[in-house]
Amino acid sequence: MNFQQLHKQRKILLISSLTGIIACFLPWYSFFTGSVNGMNGMGSFVFLLFIAAGIMAFTGDQKITISSKPWLLTIAAGAINIAIIGYYIIRFESATSGMDTESSNTLKSLYGNNDYGLGIGIWLTLATAIVVTVSAYIFRSPGNKISDSYNELIKDTQKAFKNAE
Repeated sequence: MNFQQLHKQRKILLISSLTGIIACFLPWYSFFTGSVNGMNGMGSFVFLLFIAAGIMAFTGDQKITISSKPWLLTIAAGAINIAIIGYYIIRFESATSGMDTESSNTLKSLYGNNDYGLGIGIWLTLATAIVVTVSAYIFRSPGNKISDSYNELIKDTQKAFKNAE
């Protein structure tokens, strides 16, 4: 593989997928005594979807854009990652919204500080998931349409199930 010969779409997908994979190991949440990275719970699925998006960048002729089926799967991987990370952000914000000044002061006296919040990892993961989704869509082939790619994927899946019987 020659990185210089890769299509712009594939370069962006590769770089953003690798960044997303690294971001899964960075702190997503920081609490009073430590932090939690993204390799817990659904964060592991986010990690696998970034790997899948990176693999899609290697499929087919690397000098042109990603073909329709892998293209649709790449967009889906990015969109699912956005939804999962968005859920984690909303869940954290709603869980900590009840932490008033009195409870923060109590925690500060117990742990020595009241530093808690969303870490750099979750924001970087969200940003790279957005880049994966948007770059896959913007730099697509002129003939790639989501509906056509979806119908093609469904037909191939149905054909595979019929052949398996």
